[in-house]
Amino acid sequence: MKCQMGIFAALIIMLLTAGAGAAESQWVNNITVDEHGMTWDYTESFSGIDSVMFRAYIDGEFGNNDSFVNVWELLKADKEIRRQFQSSIDKEFDVRINNDSRGIQVADIGSTLSPGIIGNIHSTDAVVNRYIVAYWWKDSIFNASSIWFLGQSNSPVTIILPPGIDVVNTSGIKNLTKKINPHTELAGFFGEVSGDRGEITINFIENTSVHIEPQVNVTNVTTVTNATGNETQPVKNVVSKIRDATLLIAAFVIIILIYVFKVRKK
Repeated sequence: MKCQMGIFAALIIMLLTAGAGAAESQWVNNITVDEHGMTWDYTESFSGIDSVMFRAYIDGEFGNNDSFVNVWELLKADKEIRRQFQSSIDKEFDVRINNDSRGIQVADIGSTLSPGIIGNIHSTDAVVNRYIVAYWWKDSIFNASSIWFLGQSNSPVTIILPPGIDVVNTSGIKNLTKKINPHTELAGFFGEVSGDRGEITINFIENTSVHIEPQVNVTNVTTVTNATGNETQPVKNVVSKIRDATLLIAAFVIIILIYVFKVRKK
């Protein structure tokens, strides 16, 4: 049993790292590319005997091997999964821009293990886990011409590209379907390069006819248009000018009143 658990532990670690695994349809990839970063969302599912083995792995590897998975064992597994993701990415990035990963950083790694894992390890109820990795680009994606992904071969994948990018060609994605509205969405399966390794390359160009609104990090600032419709100003600037004008008018009125009062007194 110890030997079997060791083999299964190795299998689970493979399943929990980007670009490797042995569970085919149990590993689903959803990738959303933005101008300055990307999120890669993974959904992993087990059922039947596979869910039993997954629970047994957590109980044996992170618990007391009492045939029951408790909350603390699940939390330990969650922490280890995040560490395994980071270790895997450190060894080889699963995304490259212009065939280079030096301008890419991992911003965050998250995991949500199914709460249904808690309980008797012999349960065959389905287990659905979700993992997400966020990346940050040093340069805008619009200054690039290609993006490459490393994933588990034959696993389903959906890739959403930002508006303003036109796909020229793709390689490594099987059963490709393409939607454009208003961004490009590609769906299919990671093609097999060798064993469990699958790679996808997308070549693209910027569509200069699509206007991308710049992102301004200003909180609670609303803009208004003047009567001619030619200018816009932050509301706080308009309010400031109104306040200044009001003070000037008030000062003028006070001066007039003082003058009138003095005249009458004379």
